[in-house]
Amino acid sequence: MKILLVGGTGFISKRIVQNLVGRGYNVTIFNRGLSANPFELNKRVNCVIGNRDNENDLKKVLMGKKYDVVYDMIAYTENHSRIITNILKGKIGRFIHCSTISVYMISDAVHCPITEDQYNRKVMKYFARNPFGMDYGINKRKCEEILWSEHNDKTFPVTMLRPTFVAGPEDPSKRDYFWIQRILDGKPLLVPGSGDFAFQQVFIDDVAKAFCDLLDHDITIGNAYNVAAEEIFSLNEYLGKLSELLNVQPDIVHIDQENFDRLDISYFPGGDVFPYNTRRTSIFSLEKIKKDISYKSTPFKVWMPKTIEWFVKNNKDSIGYDKRQSEIELIKNLRNKHKNYELI
Repeated sequence: MKILLVGGTGFISKRIVQNLVGRGYNVTIFNRGLSANPFELNKRVNCVIGNRDNENDLKKVLMGKKYDVVYDMIAYTENHSRIITNILKGKIGRFIHCSTISVYMISDAVHCPITEDQYNRKVMKYFARNPFGMDYGINKRKCEEILWSEHNDKTFPVTMLRPTFVAGPEDPSKRDYFWIQRILDGKPLLVPGSGDFAFQQVFIDDVAKAFCDLLDHDITIGNAYNVAAEEIFSLNEYLGKLSELLNVQPDIVHIDQENFDRLDISYFPGGDVFPYNTRRTSIFSLEKIKKDISYKSTPFKVWMPKTIEWFVKNNKDSIGYDKRQSEIELIKNLRNKHKNYELI
């Protein structure tokens, strides 16, 4: 089986290549070559340098070849999907696209547990602080629209996975490290809102395995699937589980969401600084992926200790930690003004 993966060195795509190679497949990866190639000495992995925005570069990697499977891990605009679709139609056995649960979360009209058929609900009024990424979700939905419009079981068979917050060692977003570092420093934690909204993460190895397991199940052609952990936590529950693993009992102070949003420590151009402050419950149905590929997720207590170990060993500061003292001063000021500071 000939497999082409657009990407190949990123957080998710690297794990997919490793998984595919472990199953005995030969893989060609196509990317700009800006990141270190972890497969440089692997004879089962062929690396082709090119820019996916350049149609001629994509054509070169396909010249004289027909791939059984193409994974597109780095399609972020409708033009990305349009170009690759035009090139590949009639030339591949399967096309697998990495989408996101953000295609749901740019809408106020979805209902939990969120099923795969809710991907095209009416888009909400533009909300820059959408913790699931407003622009990201809009653009990934446009990618999906292009691909579904071209889907054909014979000439362009499409499958999609929609991961939630992907976590684990080497996570470049360092979401978990935000809380790990703050718990470990022993100082009070500032938590936006009540912390009661439920959410799901997903372990990186579970995502990679799911992408590879699609190859064993033809029923997945023409379908999209949510990929998330089976465990569901609120932010408060997540912090409790994390604290148990770190063997630290943090002092937690909640601040009213509206008041929090006025603070400069709460926001950066990419969105909310404080991870998993989802602002609403976001639970995703896993019935479909369990039924079609027998999906199972790794327990939090198994994968999170590995993640903690990697972050502590390999990272200096999390996002926003340069303003950590401002968080602590804010907590002190709030406590001086309010005797009951459980939710200020």
